[in-house]
Amino acid sequence: MTNKTRKLSPAEWRIMNLCWKLRKATARQVYEASLLDQERDYQTVKTLLDRIAAKGYLKIEKLGPLCLFSPAVSRASVVAGAVEDFVATVLDNSVAPLYQHLARNETVSEREIEMLKDLLRKAEERQK
Repeated sequence: MTNKTRKLSPAEWRIMNLCWKLRKATARQVYEASLLDQERDYQTVKTLLDRIAAKGYLKIEKLGPLCLFSPAVSRASVVAGAVEDFVATVLDNSVAPLYQHLARNETVSEREIEMLKDLLRKAEERQK
């Protein structure tokens, strides 16, 4: 279980996203995958993995001299918590600015727009 006060930094989010994709990986494997995104050294990635594990987001399994890192929490639950925190602190508990931003954002795909419409329809039905 993660400690809600121990949020992920932007660099930790990037590494955690890789861990969710890889599912179970050594520090070297995470490091190599991270190079596709940004140039960083191995020790930085290892330090980030250890910090993320200390916060409760990753499990560490020892295999001789190697450590295998795997997510301790689902991506969906962590993202949900981050969005709830963002809405509460940045948007003052109003989701309207988020929807307005998404509606104006040209990078939102047609598929994503349809998903948002479907979510709004379901939310509307729950309100009835």
